Amino acid sequence: MHDRLGSGVDIRLPRRAVLTLPALAGVGILSACSGDQPKPVVQATTTPTAGSSTSAGKTKAVQIQASLKGQELTLDVGPVVRAEHEGEELAILPIHAEAARNNTEAVNVGDRLIGGLLTSVADYKLLRLIDTVGSKLWSTTSWQVFIEPLEPGKSQDLRATFGPVDVDSVTVFLSCVGFVEVPVLDADTDGAPRLDVEAIVKAANPYARLRTPAPLERYAEALDGSSSGLTTDEETTVDVSSDVTFSSDSAELSDDADSVLTGVAGTIAEYDGGDLEIVGHTDDVADDAHNQTLSEQRAQAVSTRLGELTDLGAWEVTVSGKGESEPKVPNDSDDHRQINRRVEIVITPTGGTDGSLSRSDVDAALPEAGGPEGHGPDGVTVDATDASGGQVIITLEEVTRRDGLLFGELRLKGGAGGSGSALNLGWVNDPGEVLANARGELAGLTSVFSAGGLTLLSGSDRIYPVDYLLEGTSAHRALTELELTDKLREGEQLTLCVVWPDTGEDTVVVDHPGARDGVTSYAWRLTQVPVVAG
Repeated sequence: MHDRLGSGVDIRLPRRAVLTLPALAGVGILSACSGDQPKPVVQATTTPTAGSSTSAGKTKAVQIQASLKGQELTLDVGPVVRAEHEGEELAILPIHAEAARNNTEAVNVGDRLIGGLLTSVADYKLLRLIDTVGSKLWSTTSWQVFIEPLEPGKSQDLRATFGPVDVDSVTVFLSCVGFVEVPVLDADTDGAPRLDVEAIVKAANPYARLRTPAPLERYAEALDGSSSGLTTDEETTVDVSSDVTFSSDSAELSDDADSVLTGVAGTIAEYDGGDLEIVGHTDDVADDAHNQTLSEQRAQAVSTRLGELTDLGAWEVTVSGKGESEPKVPNDSDDHRQINRRVEIVITPTGGTDGSLSRSDVDAALPEAGGPEGHGPDGVTVDATDASGGQVIITLEEVTRRDGLLFGELRLKGGAGGSGSALNLGWVNDPGEVLANARGELAGLTSVFSAGGLTLLSGSDRIYPVDYLLEGTSAHRALTELELTDKLREGEQLTLCVVWPDTGEDTVVVDHPGARDGVTSYAWRLTQVPVVAG
């Protein structure tokens, strides 16, 4: 069963079944994965206590206070320890949890922080280590699907396994708790935790495919739909809409073309040279020969104009057309055909990218908020718009800038009557197509359970959370909460973690857009969120 479930094939369910699962989880039916205990809701303060250290040169754990379903906990996190088992390198993150004596019920600490049966089957383990300098992450390899709940007044040692970690410090993503920076130590380092590696590996049953770290990627879309940009560690790909840059069935650049191509030229100018590939694409309207010629002519027109906007002398430029042969999405609707009418520009600098987003240069005004709007520290009160009712209060005191990334810890609180529905059902989800992520990839359950709809508005772009592609999977996971099937009771709080690309601004705007394509989504916006160094 282990090998079969780990084949990397995302779980696909009918729309009705998918929409039902989170609702069932919200009322406890899916909690059978964790010993029939209710899903914990975390109210966390992630400030290290006195005497703790986040310095990579120290060996101490970082101690934080957290609250799960109103039950108080103390967590000692890290350091990560490099070890070896049967000739194979691995890393282990120790977490020591203590429950307050006056707690009234047991809490599922392991299920919340590491993940349980559902997260294992669907390939979206919750615990992740982030290398901000190298722009990559490790997903836990632990395949342990049941961890005993933590009783009041008791303590518990959690041991999560990872593939080899080759850096001196990492930022730990603690789901619904916060981000904690901890050192990475060799097992024989003085002061490093002494771990029973054999017993830990036996209990974790590590999943080998998840050993490899995944590069972090950055994705943004122009607000007017004129372009989208994707940046990996090796290249930047910009899709320019032919509907904006060309007249219908023409290879002559439109009056609006420069507003789009100037942004691309600016990205090219940031580097000293490399490979530049420009490829034209069409939809399936008209015959193959016509579409092939049109795609070639449009690609050449874009290449010529880019050469006028910036010096391409240090770039190896290739220009081609694919006609209708390589659609981005099926040509089964007018909206999809519009997506397929594009010119794709792939910028591969010598030595790789610097991780910066490719930004559009379109003169687009910030769209009006689709729902309540307020300053991040003050928060907004969001009311459900469907029959289920509910209210959630959302605040964001600040975001932390670190090595080209922005770390946010939003506070969600149940308003009058509580949230009414699970948080992934309208409050923070990506309002795109069911089972598809922001890029349009079929991502299975992670698209339904996650907080992928928390975007930044910057200039003329909508910027999505940083994402990553695990080995053997076909869709990117957002670097945010991946399992938000919790309901909030009135007054109950939860911390929601998310990582965005750095926009370079002193303040940011967090925007959750309204529904589209028939998916329930409640619009809200937080403005003037301060950015602090961390």
